[in-house]
Amino acid sequence: MKKSKSIFTIRRKRKERHPQIIVDASRICFKSMSLTHFKKSGKRNNIVLVKNPNQNDKKKAYISKRVIEDFKFLYSKAFKNYVLSSKDIEELIKFLESKKK
Repeated sequence: MKKSKSIFTIRRKRKERHPQIIVDASRICFKSMSLTHFKKSGKRNNIVLVKNPNQNDKKKAYISKRVIEDFKFLYSKAFKNYVLSSKDIEELIKFLESKKK
């Protein structure tokens, strides 16, 4: 059975504790958002996910609303066992479009 391909990849970033969802890429940089188990990041509420992207983890997952931009060489290869559900992808796209306005 072939695994479905997502438009967002999930990678580990050097010196970050949480996996990062790559939301945009340029020639030398990635823009990413943190994947976490916490409801809040500081005073800001995180985006709730319907399903945890890590297939081995049953805890509730959230995406931090803060977008980080950094060089590509600071990120590892994409994780193979992390997959965002279609509902989560739609919610993330809505958030990113509202942030651009």
